[in-house]
This record gives sequence, C-alpha cells and structure tokens, in this order.
Amino acid sequence: MLSLVRSGLLQMIAFLVVLLPLCLLVSRVYTPYRSGRSKVFAFGVSIVVPTQSPRQPAESKVLAPVNRISVSGTLVVGNPSLSADFINQTLASASSPAAGTGQGLYDLSRQYHIDDAYALAVFEKESSFGRYGAGFEDHALGNIVCAGYPTCNGRFRSYPSWEAGYDDFYRLITGEYVARGLDTVETITPVYAPSSENVRRVGIC
Repeated sequence: MLSLVRSGLLQMIAFLVVLLPLCLLVSRVYTPYRSGRSKVFAFGVSIVVPTQSPRQPAESKVLAPVNRISVSGTLVVGNPSLSADFINQTLASASSPAAGTGQGLYDLSRQYHIDDAYALAVFEKESSFGRYGAGFEDHALGNIVCAGYPTCNGRFRSYPSWEAGYDDFYRLITGEYVARGLDTVETITPVYAPSSENVRRVGIC
C-alpha cells in the first residue's frame, strides 16, 4: 500500500516538474500572428499551421477601372505637337490658300506656348483651312469679331497675311482665355464659339 502511494506521489511530482514549467513557457512565448495565409506560433520552434483566409466576395478582388482621359479636356497650352512639315502637308492636301505657311504657324505656337494642333483644328473648323467665307477674304485662322481691331472687314478682323492672322489668333487665346484660366478645348469652346449663335464666328462674349 505504501509503495503504491509513493509511486503516485512520484508520478505527480514528475508531472509538476515537467509539465508545469512547460505550461508557463507556453503562456509567455506563445505569440500568434497572421502572415499571409499562415498562422505562426512561436513555441520554442516555429510551427507553421496553414489556415484558410475568410472567403472574400469576388468584387473585392477586382480593381476599380481607370478613368479614361477625355479628349475634349485636352490642354491647349504647351509646346507644338505638330511639325511645320506636317502642317504644310495638311494645308497642301486640302488645297488651302494658306499652303506653305506651316513654319509660321509652328513658330508662333512655340512663341505663345499654345499647341499648334489646336490652332490647326480651329482653322479647319472655321473655314476649311481658309478656303471659304470670311477666313478666305481676311486671311483669318478664326473669324474673330472686330472689337476695335484696327483693320476689319465688316464684323470680322482682317489681316494682310496668313501669318498675321495666326499671330492674332494665338494672342487672343493667350491673353483672353488662358489668362482667365480657360486652358482646355472643353473650357474655351463654349466662350470662343457659343452654340447659341447661328453664324459661325470666333470672339469674346
């Protein structure tokens, strides 16, 4: 009987001596943390236990679409984006009376820091590159209202040469639009050529 009691006490002591310090060690060292899809337990040695991440809805994994850049919001301010040769080719292919003046349109674009692509687009829109209407008669890139200009033909400004017309156009855009914070096609157009007007004309409202 005594031997059985002694055996039981020894087993209990062994249990306390071995397992109790181990439990204390676990309580201090056990530091779970998540890393990716695994949970790591510091337990003297690291034990990696794979765990399943909570299933996310399919929508959360789809990136938001990137907004497209609006062409109508393109800046008109900047260095020339067309070459003088390209402008000359465009005017020549359109049988424009302004053919051969591409260098002037390009140089003034650089001088006023207004993109020559914008100027050329207005030239086409207003008079098909000077082939028709007041643009043809007045050497005008755009039909700009007289508004006290020294040389006018009726309602519109008139110029002695195409280059003079280009210069006045760039000056107008720089001084009357860009200076007021209107520096994109989108913001300039409603003021430059209001849709409420029946006659195509360019000017300040």
